[in-house]
Amino acid sequence: MKYERKIPPNPPLLKGGMVRQAHHDMCHPELVEGLQSGAGRDFSTHFNSFYSSLFYPAFFIIVLFLLFPLSVSAQDFTINKFHADITINEDSSFLVKETIDVEFHQSKHGIYREIPVKYVDDLGNKIRTPLDVLSVADSTAKEWRYTVQKKGDVVYIRIGDPDTYVQGKQTYVVTYTVANALLFLSDHDELYWNVTGNYWKADIREASATVALTAKKMSPNLWAACYTGPGGSRSSDCGFETSYNTGEFSSNKHFPAGEGFTIAFGWDKGIVSPPNAWQRFLWALNLRENWIFAMPFVSLIVMTGLWRSRGRDPRVREAITVRYEPPKYGDLPLTPAEVGTIIDEKLDPRDITSTIVGLAVKGYVRIEEAKTDGLIFDSTDYYLAKVKEADADLSPFETLLMQRIFTTSIPGRMVSDMKNSFYADLDLLKNTVYGELINKKYFLVSPENVRRVYIIFAIALVITSGTLFALFSTPAKGLIAGILTGLPALAFSKAMPAKTRAGASVYMDSLGFQEFLSRAEKDRLERMEDKDLFSRFLPYAIALDVVDNWSKAFEGIYQEPPQWFRSQEGFRAFSPYHFSRSITSATSSLASAMYSAPRGSGISGGGSGFGGGGFSGGGFGGGGGGSW
Repeated sequence: MKYERKIPPNPPLLKGGMVRQAHHDMCHPELVEGLQSGAGRDFSTHFNSFYSSLFYPAFFIIVLFLLFPLSVSAQDFTINKFHADITINEDSSFLVKETIDVEFHQSKHGIYREIPVKYVDDLGNKIRTPLDVLSVADSTAKEWRYTVQKKGDVVYIRIGDPDTYVQGKQTYVVTYTVANALLFLSDHDELYWNVTGNYWKADIREASATVALTAKKMSPNLWAACYTGPGGSRSSDCGFETSYNTGEFSSNKHFPAGEGFTIAFGWDKGIVSPPNAWQRFLWALNLRENWIFAMPFVSLIVMTGLWRSRGRDPRVREAITVRYEPPKYGDLPLTPAEVGTIIDEKLDPRDITSTIVGLAVKGYVRIEEAKTDGLIFDSTDYYLAKVKEADADLSPFETLLMQRIFTTSIPGRMVSDMKNSFYADLDLLKNTVYGELINKKYFLVSPENVRRVYIIFAIALVITSGTLFALFSTPAKGLIAGILTGLPALAFSKAMPAKTRAGASVYMDSLGFQEFLSRAEKDRLERMEDKDLFSRFLPYAIALDVVDNWSKAFEGIYQEPPQWFRSQEGFRAFSPYHFSRSITSATSSLASAMYSAPRGSGISGGGSGFGGGGFSGGGFGGGGGGSW
């Protein structure tokens, strides 16, 4: 049956960029030979002698115009028939079988076929259509000798034997597969295909195509259209019939060189499955040409192997057991900073602020709230008062922290005064806490040093691989591939520090203690009968980031108001939950001040084709060819 296609107005069009410039000799061969001969020199001399005359220049131009069409029309072969059988699979790939009946007018080795595999739509998006040549045979299924090359964005198929010439009528059956060349529109799916291409250096006397869906499910509606002529032409000197998931197209005209035959065939959605995101990603990656982009995956595999052999913690036990006190080294509990560092293998701001709160709980420091009235908003600062000097009961990290906060013999310090100055002590504090954990056999090497080694390795990998890849590809591709190759090393650098078996055991104990602080039950806390329990474990709740959970569990349970924290409003009725809000504000100010650095200090922070839209030469496919 024949009918007009139905489609939404102005669908997106595909424009296959110029695949190959159709070029011809600008002069007829006989003219070139004549100009090179003596007769050509006589003509040149005669012409120069009458240069001032208007007759001879005009005569010369007329001769060129007369000979130029002859050179264009003089062709080595003619395509008597060009037929394409297209079989569309349910997975959206399809098979193309081009039968090209050629008549050579002089001896040639054969023909070549060019098919583009990269297109640009009207939005400027680049689309790749992977193409695999399966075979090239004659009318008797005998294989022709052929070679396939990728030239830019075009697949070049040269057919014939360089040691053999052919004449007269020959048939070339070119079979290839194509992927990612269907249009999945809002109301239907479609094949928009340039059957012949518009860049053949020969006339095509007849063109036709057959399209068939392999799906067993029949499409109730089929759409079809065809276009003929030079690129951009909307002429439809052709016909089509559709039935039972099949469309047959045929032209009604002779195609001079530079003209072609384009078809469009549509069906209902749900018949053919569109490619998934992973397939589209692989097509866009185009590993055949861009093999250097496979190297990031190699880097990922290597880094995964390194992590499994060197960066993974020893397995000590499967399940987390709830613990009701912090883990200990010997008879002494680990400090909040040590517990927090064991958890994520780095000294966080909250690890330092939790230690300050811990010093206050132990009676070495007092935290005093200082509010200043403002026109619109009040400002809050905090004063750290030294209650007593550091002694042997403190760990090396706690002692160093007090020394860096209370420089010389000052009795106290405003938190705001620590901005843009305390950051200089952070590296020393990190090295101290890492050193303590190494001395306790929880790490063999400083986690900071391990991360630094892999970061340096990642940077070196980017520079080295990017330089090498640029030699095999373009500088831009080499740079991108080099960066991607180094990313796995950079990403794994955070996970490469490894604990010892003792460190892994303490890690599990810390998780068990975190579980208690996070899920503490009111009746359990009441049975413990400890009026200072909230304050005693508050520094660990800060380090383990479970302050809210810990404080909510004490609602309705009497706890002694902390003497180490002074608020201007005082504590009429002490509430652990409301008190935790004040502490959270104080520790936030502390962290901000301690990690604040002036600009330029070198400290970097880390945190976290239907309906009038179709035309000849449009769609996928296309290209052209010639003889050789």
